[in-house]
Amino acid sequence: MKVGVLFPSRFEDPGEFLADARAMEAAGADSVWLEESSDGLDLWLALAAIAAVTSRLRLGLFRDGSPFPYQGRIPSPLVGEGQDGGFDRRESTLQLLSRQRFISGPERWRRVEVPSDREAWAKTLARANNDGDGVIVPMNARLLDILRHPNEAIDRSDLQLAQG
Repeated sequence: MKVGVLFPSRFEDPGEFLADARAMEAAGADSVWLEESSDGLDLWLALAAIAAVTSRLRLGLFRDGSPFPYQGRIPSPLVGEGQDGGFDRRESTLQLLSRQRFISGPERWRRVEVPSDREAWAKTLARANNDGDGVIVPMNARLLDILRHPNEAIDRSDLQLAQG
């Protein structure tokens, strides 16, 4: 079962944001996702930055809170509505920069809540196993600890995501 991590579309410190992406990659996450929001930053640039500091993480976009990967066309601020050149150019550039890690195919993902503990995580994965290609979980220190140490029953809720 693939595990995707939904990152916030806004962040204060770019170093911590990118360190969190590297930590999730090291912990075994399959992908990181960003979701469109009116107050967020440019998601394409944020995904390109993540691609630059990781080597395996796949990259995904959500649109309108949909539980499915971004697969539509959005107008580019540089290209008039009705033209899809802006989207195609951005996707092609991100695919090149990430070495083809941008998720644009027909995968089925299920959004789930952050698990309260390892037992709840195991149950979530078991339920989702027959319901798609993977689960997407909001970024959280508890999730990072569970991914890093799946069989240890210690509680590390004090863990911070970005480690310096």
